[in-house]
Amino acid sequence: MIKKLYRWLYRVTSRPDERGECPGGRWQGAVRENTLGLCRGIRGKALEIGCGAGLFAIKLAAQEPVLEVWGVDNNEAMVKKAEARAAEKGLNNIHLAVQDAAMLSFDEGFFDAVICINLFVNMNIDSAALFLKYMMRVCRPSGRLIFEFRNSRNIFFVLKYKLARYYDDSAPYPLYAYDPERVEKVVKGLGLSIVSKKFVGSVFKYFAPIIIIEARKA
Repeated sequence: MIKKLYRWLYRVTSRPDERGECPGGRWQGAVRENTLGLCRGIRGKALEIGCGAGLFAIKLAAQEPVLEVWGVDNNEAMVKKAEARAAEKGLNNIHLAVQDAAMLSFDEGFFDAVICINLFVNMNIDSAALFLKYMMRVCRPSGRLIFEFRNSRNIFFVLKYKLARYYDDSAPYPLYAYDPERVEKVVKGLGLSIVSKKFVGSVFKYFAPIIIIEARKA
């Protein structure tokens, strides 16, 4: 009964064009919309790692028609879905491929912006730090890296993820939330400078469920 209720809530809170897709849902959609705002006016080449079914990458390509957008994911079925969605939109500035983040085929510094959203929730902070290194390698000097994380100061999200296995059997476990101070230490330790932070889901920044970081590579 709980699982059925959760699936119903998940469906009705998803945006109409994202229902039935992974990752859909209210919070994932909010992350995408806020990240699109950060990317407004961006030029050159942008990469989304972990593009899934293309929910973000395709919207970015449509929003910024002069931007060349790449999306990669290690799930071939998801990439095929993304290709079908892009074809329906008639977009010619998006390129999709099956690739693993640790073995990206792109040259060092190839992209002006590298984006990873709705993915760090599936990895611990040490794995996320390694992932940021993969992002940095393909980002040009002074280029932008954009990522988000769930805030461990928000007790609702901490409890939500601890109990998730009881109401959602589709998500990989465990799910992670990070301490913002530790995230900042990781980012600065990699030599990145934080340009902006976007707090999603609350007017109280300290307890915001989700924080989007825009960082710049030296």
